[in-house]
This record gives sequence, structure tokens and C-alpha cells, in this order.
Amino acid sequence: MGLLKTSHAVNDHYFEKISKAGEYDVVDETDGGKRFVAKPCFITRDTAKAVDFADIIMVMTTTLQHEQIAQLIAPYVKDGQIIVLCPGYMGSLIFKKYINKNVVYSEWETTAYNGRIMNDSFVRITFYNPRNAVSVRPVNKAKEVLASLSQLFENTQYLRKHILESALHNPNMIVHPIGLLFSAARIEHSGGEFYMYKEAFTPSVVNVIQAFDERKNEILKAFGCEPLNYFDAAKWRNEVDLSKDAMEVFHSFGESSNKGPSRIDHRYINEDVPMGLGLYISIGKVLGVDTSIQEAIMTLASALLRKDLKSQARTIQYLLGKEEVTKEDIDKAIME
Repeated sequence: MGLLKTSHAVNDHYFEKISKAGEYDVVDETDGGKRFVAKPCFITRDTAKAVDFADIIMVMTTTLQHEQIAQLIAPYVKDGQIIVLCPGYMGSLIFKKYINKNVVYSEWETTAYNGRIMNDSFVRITFYNPRNAVSVRPVNKAKEVLASLSQLFENTQYLRKHILESALHNPNMIVHPIGLLFSAARIEHSGGEFYMYKEAFTPSVVNVIQAFDERKNEILKAFGCEPLNYFDAAKWRNEVDLSKDAMEVFHSFGESSNKGPSRIDHRYINEDVPMGLGLYISIGKVLGVDTSIQEAIMTLASALLRKDLKSQARTIQYLLGKEEVTKEDIDKAIME
């Protein structure tokens, strides 16, 4: 494994520290706080070196950087490589615009496990997902790609039908904007002492998530996918014992979650509203599905930040390069 840093936006001090050491410390809270040292083959800013080295390129930036990353790596990508986007939000359609090579894409709805850089000192792992589902484009390479990914991540043994299903099952699209929006005053008042997954999702806020889900499932069914609400999807992803109650599992996950967010101007809105909800709304409108809840969240989130998040949206029209998009156009794009 090699580690490539592509920007100076965050964690520069930590990167300089670990690149000099050639390693970094990890604390695994799921294993009693076990400490170990991770030693990648290299830690670099050299894009050509990193891309040439890789059989599988894992893009772990926020989806806001997809266009930039696609342009950055395009000159060095080789036939036969697998490009993983985590998360995806159908970003492989962006990479395809810049990369003219025989490559395969895999889009993930979430990470295989939860980790954070702590105090510029170590990486803290707080949770492993027992099951991690991915999609592959083109879909006829799905089993082949899954066989490779499952060797790297034990929990990655499950497939979604296509990249649109992965996008709609990204939990961040739902809980990040709703949790932050309905907790805005608490976040600003708390001075950094806020745990969203523990505090935000009271019964009335859960009602909003469930209303969101009803519309989401209409889109899933239109594209040949089984309807699945957020809490059942979270239980499937987060819990070994599927006989447990979904809400019990959700609140249990909250107990192990990290602190945050500590501010309103955060990726929970800046990424998941334009990239997630923007995509969702544009597809919903093609189908004639009611998107009023999602549009209301986008409008209020824009007002919170005094930003026009709608103008920054990743729409299906942008991804396909067409002003007028039909359902058939989307079917073709996700199944290629």
C-alpha cells in the first residue's frame, strides 16, 4: 500500500510528520485500544509515483474534489487499474470524462471502517462495518472487482446493482444534512461539545428521515432496486446480529461515534447537500418523484451558510453532459 496526499487543505502538519517517519500510529478502539504501527510502502505527494505503483487506486477525498482528482491522476492512469471512489455519489461519471483508459470503477456508499486523525498524533479506529456493499461500473466486471476488493477488506463481499443504488444508500446524504440542520443552535452553543449521532436524532427528527426515505425508495424501485429504509440499511451495514431492532442498532452506533461537528460550515452540509441531495433532486425530477423535502433541506442549509448550494449541485444533467436527461439515459449510464 502507498499513501498519496493530493492537497494542502487539511492535516498538512500530520502528513509532514508521518512522511518523514515513513509510518503512523493506529489505535483500534474496537480491539480494546490496541496500538500498532502502519508502514505503507511510501507516503508521498508524487502523483505519478503513486498512480504508477497501484493496481487499485482508492480515492478517499470528499466528493467535492472528484473533478480535481480526476484531472490530477488522468495522465498517469494505466489500462487494467481499478479506481475506487469512497464515497461515490456517481463520481465515476466524472472520472470517465478525463480518463481515456480501460479501467474499472467501484463506488462505495461509506467506508469499510470509521477512522479519524487525532491531535496530529495517531489514527483512531472506532468502528468496523460487518458488511460493506459496493457497486461496479461497468456492471459486467462486478464479480471480478469484488473478488479483488474482498481480499483487502474482509467485510467487502456484497454488491449493489449499480452506482445509482450506492449513491442513494450513502447514509451521509440523509443523516448529515438533517442532523446538522436540526441541531444548528445546539452546535453553535455547545462550543465543540456536541455528538451528533448521540444527540440529534430524537423521535421527531427520525420522522423527517422516514419521510425522506419514502421518496428515496420510489427512486430505488424505478431503477430495479429493492426498497430499503435508512435504519434497516444502517443495521445491515453496522450490526452482526440482524435479528436486533434497527433503532437499537442505530443508537448503539451513536454511542461509539466521534464528537462533532463543531461548526455549521462543515462538510456535512458543504459536501452532502450539493453532491448528495443535488444529485438526488435532479434524478427525482427526471422521474417525476416528489423532492420537496430534499429541496427544503437544501434551501434551509443554503440559508444557514449564506451560500447558494443549489448552484453547486452535482446534477445528473452535469454528469451526463446533457441539458435534457431521460430515465433511459440514466439507465444506460449506470449499467455500462
